[in-house]
Amino acid sequence: MKNKSFTNMLLALGLLAATAPVAAPRAIAAEKVSVAIISFSPYAPWYIVKAKGLAKDIDLDVKIIEGITEKNAAITSGQVQCMNNTMDSMVLARAGDLPVKVVAFSDMSYGLDKMVVTKDINSVEDFKGKKFGADYGFLNHMWMLLTMKRAGIDMKELHHAVMLPQESAAAFASGGTDIDVNYDPFAAQSLKREGAKIFKSSLTDRTWERGLISDAIACNEAWLAEKPAVAKELLRAWFEAVNWWKENPEEGDAIVAKGLSWPIADVKLNQYGAIMLNINQNMGALGLEGGKPLCESLPEEAPRAPDGKGWGSLFNGPDCAAGYAEQTWDLFSETYLAAGVSQKNVKSSEAFDQSILSALAADGFATKYPSNKWIGRLGPQ
Repeated sequence: MKNKSFTNMLLALGLLAATAPVAAPRAIAAEKVSVAIISFSPYAPWYIVKAKGLAKDIDLDVKIIEGITEKNAAITSGQVQCMNNTMDSMVLARAGDLPVKVVAFSDMSYGLDKMVVTKDINSVEDFKGKKFGADYGFLNHMWMLLTMKRAGIDMKELHHAVMLPQESAAAFASGGTDIDVNYDPFAAQSLKREGAKIFKSSLTDRTWERGLISDAIACNEAWLAEKPAVAKELLRAWFEAVNWWKENPEEGDAIVAKGLSWPIADVKLNQYGAIMLNINQNMGALGLEGGKPLCESLPEEAPRAPDGKGWGSLFNGPDCAAGYAEQTWDLFSETYLAAGVSQKNVKSSEAFDQSILSALAADGFATKYPSNKWIGRLGPQ
């Protein structure tokens, strides 16, 4: 009888357990991550990451911060964790003790940037005594500094009118300057001046062989050390978004246009002059095993530059080289220091964190996201 009662008690407890509500597993809160960009479509695959929900367990916030100073302040204070910017701007940021490391390269200018000149300018020698418009300490300023350096001409021979891109285009169109060093859509506006012509572009000048006009992704180094898994997932999602955009350019253009509040035509114009880099091309930029630099892996559909003088002479090496990123960083740092733009020479050994790219490659993502299609094949509309 005692055993029967005990058995009945066990059955009752089992029934209670079966009918009791099961507690739902606690949801893991998504990690909040903010990235800062300017209004520029090659920086905007983050909107694809958001639209497609590609970043697992990350609540991504994309902030448009146009000013470099404001963007740097945001990443220093922790308001944003990562940012997209030109590589030469990253050099200045590190020289100003900004606590960031470059973790990847987003894209390469491939005709987007142009030097638009008056009809009487036919050679770099003709630059002497002329006035050019470009922002200060920005990639177009660096491009002119390097152009003059390669030609052996002192920058004092040229007058620099410091202007934002839109101001530079307006000044050139009205006859206030002789050279506009700019990027589309502003360069396209400058070409409306009577007699204006393209002296050279980033495509014809072969700047892409050495990454002289390239964009990078950098993150707060304390955050990288504290959240390595989150940083890895963020970058993985970026490369997945880039890969998807290459395979779905029309839909991708629409997502990017909506994110930036741009007409789709402006996205097409920007992407017509830029190449988005995949993981393998990033590895090539840093000289990591198995990677190929862009100059050895151009998209089949992209136009080819005419034969011409490359930039290897400034590096005492070939024009096209794997592992160019560190040498280019050092050239930028030395050039800005000599020009008085920065006050400190920051070596490339302090600039890069290669660990995320290496980890992504080791996990097979270079093979998983291999697309080398050119989004700009759709052409400007």
